[in-house]
Amino acid sequence: MIIQDEIKKGIVFVRWIKPDVLPFLPRLIVILLITSTGALFGVANAILSKHMIDYAIAGELAYAGMAGAALGGAILLNIMLSIAGSLLSVRVSEGFSNALRQRFFKRMMVTEWLPLSNYHSGDLMTRLTSDVNNISSCIISVIPGIVALGVQLVGSFVTLLYYEPRLAVIAFILGPSTVLFSRIWGRKMKNLNHKVQESESIYRSFIQEAIQNFIITKAFRLENRNTDTLQGLHQNRMKWVIQRNKTTLSANTIISLGYWTGYLVAFGWGIVRLSQKAISYGTLTAFLTLVQQVQGPFVSLARAFPQIIAMLASTERLQELEKIQMERREGQVPQEKDVGIRFRQVSFYYSDEKEKPVLDKISVDIAPGEMVALVGSSGVGKTTLIRLLLALVRPSDGEVYFTDAIGRKYEITAVTRDWITYVPQGNTLFSGTIADNLRSGKLSATAEEMETALQAACALDFIQELPHGVNTVIGEDGHGLSEGQAQRIAIARAFLKKAPVMILDEATSALDMETELEVLKAIQNFSSRSTCLLITHRQTALKMCSRILKIDNGNVFVESKLKYLRQEEDHKEE
Repeated sequence: MIIQDEIKKGIVFVRWIKPDVLPFLPRLIVILLITSTGALFGVANAILSKHMIDYAIAGELAYAGMAGAALGGAILLNIMLSIAGSLLSVRVSEGFSNALRQRFFKRMMVTEWLPLSNYHSGDLMTRLTSDVNNISSCIISVIPGIVALGVQLVGSFVTLLYYEPRLAVIAFILGPSTVLFSRIWGRKMKNLNHKVQESESIYRSFIQEAIQNFIITKAFRLENRNTDTLQGLHQNRMKWVIQRNKTTLSANTIISLGYWTGYLVAFGWGIVRLSQKAISYGTLTAFLTLVQQVQGPFVSLARAFPQIIAMLASTERLQELEKIQMERREGQVPQEKDVGIRFRQVSFYYSDEKEKPVLDKISVDIAPGEMVALVGSSGVGKTTLIRLLLALVRPSDGEVYFTDAIGRKYEITAVTRDWITYVPQGNTLFSGTIADNLRSGKLSATAEEMETALQAACALDFIQELPHGVNTVIGEDGHGLSEGQAQRIAIARAFLKKAPVMILDEATSALDMETELEVLKAIQNFSSRSTCLLITHRQTALKMCSRILKIDNGNVFVESKLKYLRQEEDHKEE
C-alpha cells in the first residue's frame, strides 16, 4: 500500500508540474545526456587507469602512454561537457523558476481576494521565491543527477561483473540498504522542511513589515523591541534548521558507514585476490574505483532524498494556494455611459459563523450620474460596501448589480471592474515614474491625456516643477511626494480610466480646502457622466453630493443633507 501511495503521489506530481516542464523538455534531455555521459566517463577512467598501470608494470610504456593519453582526453572532454552542462543548467533553472513563479503569480492575480488576504505578503513572497527555488533545483539538478547515477551504477556494475562477479554482487547488495534507510526518515524530514519554510515565512514577513513601517518604528521608539523580536524569530527558525540538520547528519553518518564498509570489503577482497596473483595491481585499482561507483550512486541517491523531500514540501505549500477559489470572471460588460447601482437585501459576514453581519439586508439604489456621499463611523462597513462593488468579496445573502439606461441588470463580477474607476484611501502609488503610475489607469494614455488628467486633478503645476516632469521617478508608496501630491496623482489616474462608475475613498483628505474645492469641481464635472460614490467626512465634498447615505449598525439610511451638515458643524463647535 505504501508503495502504491508513493506511486500515486509521483503521478499526481508529474501531472501537476508537466505544463511548466514541457517547454524546457528538450533542454532537460540535453542536460540528462551530458550528466549521463559524465557518469560513464567515471567507468571509462577506471578501465583506462587499469590498463595504464598494467602496461607500465609490464614495461610496455608505449601502450601505457596511449592509455594515459586516452585518459587525459577523456578527462578534458568530461570537463568541457561539465562546463556546457553547467551553463545550460543555469539558463534552464532561471527560465523554469520564472515560468513556475509566473504561473502562481498569475493565479494569485485571479484568486478570490478575501481568502488570499489571510496569507501574509511575506509568506506569499517566500512561497514564490524559496519554495519555487526548491522545486526548480530538484527538477533541473537533482532528478538529472539521479538519472546519471543510474547510468553510472549500471555501467560500473556491468564492468565490475566482468572483472569480478562476486565482488560486484557484494557491492550491489550493500548499496540499496542506504536507500532503504533514507526512506525511513523521509517523513520526518518532510515535516521538518515544512517547519523551516513556515518559520522562514514568519521571519521574512516581520522584516518586510518593519521596513514598510520605519516611521512608526521611529516615532514610537520601537527599534530595540523590533530588534529583539527579529532575534526571537531567528532563534525559532534556527531551532528548526538545526533539527533538520541533525536529522540529515545522523542519516548521512549511517549512510557513510555503509559506504566505507563496502569500500573496505572491496579493498580486503582485492588484497586477497592480489596476494593469490589472481588479479593485477591495475585490476585492484579498478576494483576500488568501480566499487565506489557502484555504491556511490546509492549513497548519492540517499542524500538526494532531503532535496526531493524539500521539493515535495514546497509543492504542497504552492498547491495550497491553488486550492483557493478563483474569482468569477464571467459576464458581459457592454459599453454603457449611464450605469446605476443596486443593492437588494444584501448581507455580508466576514466570518462563516455569521454571528453579526457587517451589512444587514441593505437595499439601496444609486441612479446613473448621481453623486452620493457614504458616511458612517469607522468600521461600520463603508469599505466592505466598496469591496462588494469591486467584486473583491461576494454578498453572503442578497444581490448587488449594475444597471444600464434601459434597466438591464449586470451581476457584479471581476469583469465589471471595467466599469469602475477607483481612488483608494491612503498612498497607493507604485515605485517608478509618475507616468507609469498614471498609465495604471489607462495603459495607452498619451502625453496629452495625462496632462489633461493632471490639470483636472490640480497636479500639473507641481509636476512641471519636478526635474523630469511626469518622468520623475518616485519611490515606494510615493516616496518623494507629499501625501497631498500623491493623492492628486491617484485622482488623475482615476480620471484617465474614464469609467462610468467612480469610487472615491477619502480622496481629498490630504488636500487643503482651496485645492480640495478645485479637485471636487473637476470630479463633479467628471461625474456628470458617471455615477460617483464618495466616502468622505469633509464638508466641502458633502455639499456637492445629491444625497448622503449613512451606514450604522449594518444598515444604510438616507440622511437629510442639511441635517447632517448641521450636526457635523455642531460636533466641530463642541
